[in-house]
Amino acid sequence: MKDKDVIVLKKIIDYCNQVDEACALFNNNYDIFLSNSVFQNACCMCVLQIGELCKVISEELRNEERAVPWKEWCGIRYIFAHQYSNLDCQSAWGTI
Repeated sequence: MKDKDVIVLKKIIDYCNQVDEACALFNNNYDIFLSNSVFQNACCMCVLQIGELCKVISEELRNEERAVPWKEWCGIRYIFAHQYSNLDCQSAWGTI
């Protein structure tokens, strides 16, 4: 694994931890997620950033770790970045 991949994976883990923190703060409650834009924005920005980071993972690591849906994470990033105002909260929650 390349040094760059290690750095990127640590950043991804940091964003995952931030999502966990936001969910804990709001009692991991879907109804609160639906009604609270701060909760939505905190989680969705992290998901967007994870997708962005997945785009820079080396081909070597992508091939080694085929169980990770790298391409799908990049696709999620596109949806969260470019179609955020039309985002399906249930699908977003499922991702989170």
